[in-house]
Amino acid sequence: MKMKIAMAGLVMVLSASLLYGQAFRNPPPGTASISQAGAFTAQADDASAVSQNPAGLVQIKGHQIIIGSDILFPETKYKSPGFSEYADSSTAYLPYFFFSTDFRGTAPVRFGLGVNVPYGQSTEWSYDAVRNWLYSVPHYSAMQTVNISPVLAYGITPELSAGAGFNIYTSKLELKYLLAPPPPPPDEMHAKVDVDGTGYGGSFGLLYKTDNISIGATYKTGFDIDYDGDYSVPGVLKEDAETAMDFPPAACLGIAVYPNRKLKIEFDAEWIGYSCMDKIPVDITVIPPYEIDKDWDDCYTFAIGTEYKKSERTILRGGIAYLTTPIPDSTLEPSMPDSDSFIITAGGEFITKIGAFNLMLGAHLYTDRKIDNGGPYDGKYGTRAYFGAVEYKKGF
Repeated sequence: MKMKIAMAGLVMVLSASLLYGQAFRNPPPGTASISQAGAFTAQADDASAVSQNPAGLVQIKGHQIIIGSDILFPETKYKSPGFSEYADSSTAYLPYFFFSTDFRGTAPVRFGLGVNVPYGQSTEWSYDAVRNWLYSVPHYSAMQTVNISPVLAYGITPELSAGAGFNIYTSKLELKYLLAPPPPPPDEMHAKVDVDGTGYGGSFGLLYKTDNISIGATYKTGFDIDYDGDYSVPGVLKEDAETAMDFPPAACLGIAVYPNRKLKIEFDAEWIGYSCMDKIPVDITVIPPYEIDKDWDDCYTFAIGTEYKKSERTILRGGIAYLTTPIPDSTLEPSMPDSDSFIITAGGEFITKIGAFNLMLGAHLYTDRKIDNGGPYDGKYGTRAYFGAVEYKKGF
């Protein structure tokens, strides 16, 4: 009997939302970037340029290390005429590390290495919410994606530099479900999907900089990850599970102006090619392979940020950004209730004899999203996320 219950719920559960935790991208690593709402492509003047624009590494003399973490506090509320619920979104810690060196030489070559978490958070809904949505979404969903990136940069002329990097991504997906019991109602059963995989990509950057203006351009290739692991119902079955996910390419152009030596104002525009997220293949040993329709759209980010050098030991930063969502109404579901949003950030760098300490605070304000597709997910979704970052930077 337990085996029949597990198999009856298998197709419905996995076809609803196999892949997603909080799958929209994480904030950019590095407080110099995130405290300016991401407007850093044309500045890129510390070791976090490994991720933001590798061409910027030519501006750094000697060695530099950056160690820090973004800290996220997300929350989502769902409301329909007959039901309302808050998602229990736990605090997310997104650590990062960057290193750069000029090899202590005179050649215009730089090497950098970065480790960060570009994708992945977690969301947990109550069992009551899952029942309201007819058991078609996980009550817990999480993604962890780590990027290791070595890069090289070269100064072509005193004003123009180029950089390129190789990205190694390791990713893990974990989803936990309630299975819908067939009549007569027995006790509900729990199921779990646990898969992981590795993917590879590249990043490229250009930087043109004079005393008064700086222009940066970057491109990050998309990458594919083939996930494999298992689908299990404790005490009943454990079967092989496979899926695959296309992560998007991204291109960014930034223009910064320097009215004087203390002030920078930068505008960045970024395209993210989420239209690669069309269909998701699913292969579980005991059922025929199938695909999940996603039909996402390309989206854009527009950011303006500023940096003001108040003194030799204090730098102040701030920014605002507007992000469009890639998810159409037709495929939006509670595991990832994304919408168009604004980001507002502020931060500072405080330089001491033992290194620089960076702090920032920000708010990610999503527009409320109402879904009316005639399905179980219909209702209004409201999401807010508050975040901060702490960082230590040292040159030597």
